[in-house]
Amino acid sequence: MVYCTIKETSTLLGYKSGATLYRLVGEGHLDEYLWNVEGKMYLYMGKRKGKRLAEKIKSLVFDKDGFEVFDFDPQKHMDKLRAL
Repeated sequence: MVYCTIKETSTLLGYKSGATLYRLVGEGHLDEYLWNVEGKMYLYMGKRKGKRLAEKIKSLVFDKDGFEVFDFDPQKHMDKLRAL
């Protein structure tokens, strides 16, 4: 199982900041991926209800400037995770 902070998750998905992820968390869209440890939020990068976190975010976010969320799959990208 792979859990990342909001900052780590935003980096892995190609965002410059965590603002979009914080907004989605605040609106309750990512509740099934959230894990809270001693007041620090983590997001589960794997599948919940058949969708990986990246897929869920892609379904929720439309960027008018053409930015596309990187389709991060923790099983395929373990080297990138180790670098964080």
